[in-house]
Amino acid sequence: MGGIGAAVIGVGGYGEIHVRTYLKDSRVNLLKVWSRSKERAKKIGEKYQVPYTTDLEEIAKDKRIKLVSIATPDFAHTEPAIKMLKAGKHILVEKPMATSVRECQQILEAQKRVGRKLMVNFHNRWYPPVAKAKEIIRKGEIGKPVSAFARLSDLITVPTQMLSWADKSGPQWFLFPHTIDLVRWLFEQEAKRVFAQGKKEVLRKRGIEAYDTIQAQVEFSESIATFESSWILPSSWRNNLIEFKIEIYGEKGRIGVNGDNEGIEISTDKYKTPLLYDFVTEEEPIKYFIDCVLNNKEISPDGNDGLEVTRIIEAIDKSLKERRVIEL
Repeated sequence: MGGIGAAVIGVGGYGEIHVRTYLKDSRVNLLKVWSRSKERAKKIGEKYQVPYTTDLEEIAKDKRIKLVSIATPDFAHTEPAIKMLKAGKHILVEKPMATSVRECQQILEAQKRVGRKLMVNFHNRWYPPVAKAKEIIRKGEIGKPVSAFARLSDLITVPTQMLSWADKSGPQWFLFPHTIDLVRWLFEQEAKRVFAQGKKEVLRKRGIEAYDTIQAQVEFSESIATFESSWILPSSWRNNLIEFKIEIYGEKGRIGVNGDNEGIEISTDKYKTPLLYDFVTEEEPIKYFIDCVLNNKEISPDGNDGLEVTRIIEAIDKSLKERRVIEL
């Protein structure tokens, strides 16, 4: 049982992916899994034959554990992140890093004091068509980005059946982190101001106080982008959990990434064959995190990326409530 000691905090749907990835990686020795629910902790611990706990202190005090994945709900990242950093652990936090700028800053302050690695799992950067889009933009093949449109929506079953804590989140916190990070990463620009509108009706009638759909206009330093997310996509949607697409318009070309077709379209002065999707976004970011810790490499996306994405979403949330443009 060699390898660097690891633990997973939060073993719901995506936390279980972290568990499986660590167990498959010979560089890692998964020593503990945690859940607030004793029943869930026991279920995952026994399923994967890993010791389990409901006590965060047990993980923090275990000196064998050097890296920790935090996959708790959106609003519950800050406490375990700070606790594990103070205990000297390297941490991989699921998106969003936190649901307020203040909490992101608290996590970053804790990281700086101990000098450990911190990665935010914006895993769609590893989606092959998006990675190819990044390469095309960096090569200047579509010129400087001018605008973008990004849509990421979930089946209505996500807030109504999958997430018991849906009314503590919403499309802005559950979905926007993915697309806002991607556009910010593709543009290599920071946001200046936002304006957002949203509707609450369908989910509210089902007892869930969350937005059905949100549209946000974000002005970056040199470009503009429109973000759209919905939590009421019909269950009959193409046998797929999500609807996902990104379009980038440049000075001399366009890139379209369409998750429904599992591919990418590139229009420049020469034809390029579309790329087919390769299912790598779940495990590859976690392997990358392990590699960065073991070989002391710089991490991207890091805590500053997490902070900036949360800064934009927090402003979107404020714009939704106050119905005005928010300066950043």
